[in-house]
Amino acid sequence: MAFLRPVQANMNKHPTIDIAVGLENFDFQPLFEEFSAKTGIKVNILAFNNNQLKSELLLYADALQLPDAVIIPSDYMGLSELQFSVVPPSWLSNKLAPKVVENSKVNGELKGVPIMFGNHLIQYYNRTLTQHPITDLQSYVQQTHSNEAKLGWNYYEMYWFITFANSLQPNIIASGEPQLDTRAMRLALSNYQVLLNSTAIDADCAYQCLMNRFKTGKLTYFVNGIWAYRQLKDKLGDDLAVAPMPNWGNHRLTSFASSHVLSFPANAIESKQGPYLKKLVDFMQSQAIQDKLWDELNALPANGDSLQQLTERGDENLATLIASLQATYPQPNEPIMAYIWEAMLKGLTRYLGGVYSVEETTQYMQFIVTKSGQNENKSQHR
Repeated sequence: MAFLRPVQANMNKHPTIDIAVGLENFDFQPLFEEFSAKTGIKVNILAFNNNQLKSELLLYADALQLPDAVIIPSDYMGLSELQFSVVPPSWLSNKLAPKVVENSKVNGELKGVPIMFGNHLIQYYNRTLTQHPITDLQSYVQQTHSNEAKLGWNYYEMYWFITFANSLQPNIIASGEPQLDTRAMRLALSNYQVLLNSTAIDADCAYQCLMNRFKTGKLTYFVNGIWAYRQLKDKLGDDLAVAPMPNWGNHRLTSFASSHVLSFPANAIESKQGPYLKKLVDFMQSQAIQDKLWDELNALPANGDSLQQLTERGDENLATLIASLQATYPQPNEPIMAYIWEAMLKGLTRYLGGVYSVEETTQYMQFIVTKSGQNENKSQHR
């Protein structure tokens, strides 16, 4: 374990906040330095690779060494082991859209303060290779007979697959129960197999492979998250264009969207650190900070006024990124979602491998997630 509270922090006359963040997507250092300069509160940053953040936090929980605050994807709030404080509603800015607020709750309780919003999939395309995005993926697949795939699609990543299921049923979780053994899920699996069997995509080319192909002009279209925008823009410049997710026939492929939230493990709000954490919340939600998130962190702000200002810049791509939020579903933050991702991947691979029929597949997926949820409940009540 990498984190030990520095001895000098305890001897320092200035109050200190320990905060854990993921390294890859966002550089919070300048913002925290500004916060410290304004408030006199030192911020001790614990930075991890994104794919290690969750496991490291769980290790800290076991060692009773959790930091005072974390900036995390909203679905991490469902990790009951981290004992996140319930955030007082009065801590939230009144500039937040209702969808953003809802995305900061777990089982109806506010467990985080939304700082950034989005994290959704969109369609990129290269203007030098085409002037038009794909509007109907089903038609595109039926009409494509090229030997070389021109659409980048991260096929075995379930965040991409869920767009097919979302297009046919609005809730993957309803009344607290996973909804996997449904007619909509069976149709989604069948449609997804059609995509695999076409020549439109190369399913063996995963995320980084797809990034490299799109950057070098080997792909015309690329479905990826808004997090990739700045990297692609730096490479392609004005040749990069952004479009909404395409339809599959009569249904719009619908991405999840989620927040990055400021949350407080080990019930930190109720600790002596609470007043300092409130100052950090006020700072991160302030209009001045929200207004510069896009330019400094390449992140869409959670503040509605700041989003509107970005829309009015006259940047067509940026306006499309923001407008596409309206066609997303909030990603559920319930702990069961982790088992849903696992069940979908296990079911999909068995279905594509011919092990199960589509009916058997959705029954299997439902069984996996139900059993996992029951085991989770048993372990929590031991």
